[in-house]
Amino acid sequence: MATARGMEVRRFAIVGTCLLLITQFASAASAADLSERNWTKAPPLLAPAFNWSGFYAGVNAGGGWYDGGNITTSSNVSSLIPPGNIVRVPLSNSNHAGVTAGGLIGYNYQMDRVVLGVEADFNYVDLKSTKGGSTTAAFPGGVTGNFNIANTSNIDWFGTVRGRIGFVPAERLLIYATGGVAYGEVKTNIANSSAFSTGLSRLWLGDNSDVRVGWTAGAGLEYAFTNNWTLRGEYLYIDLGSSGTTATFQGTDPLQSQIRYNASRENRFSVARAALSYKF
Repeated sequence: MATARGMEVRRFAIVGTCLLLITQFASAASAADLSERNWTKAPPLLAPAFNWSGFYAGVNAGGGWYDGGNITTSSNVSSLIPPGNIVRVPLSNSNHAGVTAGGLIGYNYQMDRVVLGVEADFNYVDLKSTKGGSTTAAFPGGVTGNFNIANTSNIDWFGTVRGRIGFVPAERLLIYATGGVAYGEVKTNIANSSAFSTGLSRLWLGDNSDVRVGWTAGAGLEYAFTNNWTLRGEYLYIDLGSSGTTATFQGTDPLQSQIRYNASRENRFSVARAALSYKF
């Protein structure tokens, strides 16, 4: 009886072992039939989008020119000298464009596609306006006189403090409008002289230099060609108001000392320039 039970136990053990081996073999065969697993590489890291926010500084260069108008002159001579004794000198106007160059510093803040900023610059400029002429007149007794009138107005430097508002149509391109306060030094000079064949000469001089404050407005296009460097083209209209001077007689003659010559100019000019800036 015990022997029969032992044989039965061994028979179950053998059968169980066979089933286990068959199961493992089937699993291995099934795994061999599976296709090789496909592996997907992680996408490469993208460079961050360019952002205009931050401080920047740069340099600019371009040209400037007066916008209309000429030097205006006046005198009280007609109220002091008889009309027949007044010599009329033909006058001509000339306005000279000039170069400009300077430095700038500013800050931008970008919100989505809108950029708000503030900028200040200081610039050299070479603008000159003149009004003058000369003539020779003959008087009774064979006396002749040479008369020269020279009026000049110069702008040697200017600066601005402006706000900027811009739109970003593409990641590295900024289109903007700008406006604010402008200031600059304006010089006005008068030198009127007369010299006669008798040896007599007369001279009126006037000179004034002051810093005028006005306004400016303009627009520009700026492109960031690296993450730190930008290049722009810009136009500014600048109005520094009116300035002038009065010439007085350089002598002691009582009548001539009462004569005054005046010159003034509206200081409106345009600037077109390029600027290279470094964004910190």
